[in-house]
Amino acid sequence: MFEKSEYTDYLKKVLRLNQSSAGQFPSLVQGEVHIWTVSVDRLKEQLNTLKSLLTEEEIGRVSFYKFEHTQHSYIVTQAVLRVLLSLYLDVKPGEVQMGVHSKGKPFLIHDRPIFFNISNSEDLCVYAFSYDGEVGIDIERIRQMPDIEQLIQKNLTVREKEYVVKDPDKKLARFFRFWTIKESYLKAIGEGMRLTPDNLEFFVEQGKIRLRSVNYGFEGADWQFKEFTRDGNYTGTLTFAGRELIIREMIPV
Repeated sequence: MFEKSEYTDYLKKVLRLNQSSAGQFPSLVQGEVHIWTVSVDRLKEQLNTLKSLLTEEEIGRVSFYKFEHTQHSYIVTQAVLRVLLSLYLDVKPGEVQMGVHSKGKPFLIHDRPIFFNISNSEDLCVYAFSYDGEVGIDIERIRQMPDIEQLIQKNLTVREKEYVVKDPDKKLARFFRFWTIKESYLKAIGEGMRLTPDNLEFFVEQGKIRLRSVNYGFEGADWQFKEFTRDGNYTGTLTFAGRELIIREMIPV
C-alpha cells in the first residue's frame, strides 16, 4: 500500500504541493470534483524523478513528441497524473493501471471508479477527478494568434461568432472562452475535437454556460459547466455530469 501518510515526504519533494490539511492528502468523496493545478516549467526541475514513475510504455511514447520541451511536458504531466491517482487509490504510482477508450480518452482499470481528465497549455497543467461521473477539463492561455479570424470561422457557429466579435476588445478572450467550453465538453463525452461547429453550439446566459444544441447523439441536459481562471491570463472550463457538485481547488505553492 502507498500510505497517504507518506504525502509529506513524497509529494513535498516531488510536487511541493500546498499542505493545507496538516500534510494529509485530501480525500475524494461523492459529490466533489477536485481540480489540481501545477506549473510544468517548475516541475521540470524534477524531470528525472518524475520520469522514473512512468511505465515502459509511457517512456516509449516520449519519442513521439518532436521537440524537447513537449517531451518534457509529457513526462511531467503524465507522471503527476500517476502520482495523484496513486494517492487517491492508495497504491504506488507504477501500480496505477490505465486504459484508453476507442477515441482516445484514458480511464482507470481499478475497482474504484475514479473519473479523471487532464489539460495543459504552455506552463500550466490542470487535472480533474471525481467519483460521480465523467469529467472533461480544458485550459488555455489567452494569447494573440495570427490565424485568429480563421479559427473563429472554423470552430464557432454563426451565433457564437456574433457574440465573440461583438466587442473587438473582448474578441480574443471570448474566443478562448468558447474554445475551452467546447473542448472540455467534447473531452467529457470522449469525442475530442471531432464534431463540426454545426453539431455543437453553446451560449452564455446571465454569466452561465448553456448548451444550445448538439446533433451527434448525445444528451446535453445533464451536463454542468464551471469556468475558472488562473494567473498568467489563463482561462478554463470544467464539464461534469449530473447534478451540481462541490468544486475543490487544489492549488500548489
